[in-house]
Amino acid sequence: MTASHVEIRLLAPEDIDLLCSADDDVFDFAVRRDYARAFLAEPHSLIAVAVDNGCIVGMASAFTYRHPDKPLQMFINEVGVAKRCHRRGIGRLLIAKILAAGKARGVAEAWVATEVDNAPARALYESTGGREDAAQAVVYVYDVASGDGQAG
Repeated sequence: MTASHVEIRLLAPEDIDLLCSADDDVFDFAVRRDYARAFLAEPHSLIAVAVDNGCIVGMASAFTYRHPDKPLQMFINEVGVAKRCHRRGIGRLLIAKILAAGKARGVAEAWVATEVDNAPARALYESTGGREDAAQAVVYVYDVASGDGQAG
């Protein structure tokens, strides 16, 4: 399969069945219908997918957000492509689609983060015009649901 054999498209709420048909290794975990429905209904969420024979073999998810001192931004949350489809240009097509969707919504800047040692992701982001930010970041995670680590 080459990238020319897949359809790259944005999903809408009516695409719930398609989203639930994703290849097993496109997302980190199995797609849950209730989460998928809520995601697709959220107006700030975007998801571009690569579809091959009715099955999602790749995705890029993002959301737009506003801040009081910046123009509209987009955070690209995740890019995933089924292992059997790696190195076929699908990731580049997904990034292009999600960036175009952001631009159509008025996004001024988009950003994505990855692990320092994730060479494939870094190569993808650099090949699609991303520039590594000189300011290195450290990520902190709060387990909000359990209440562990909450300030107070």
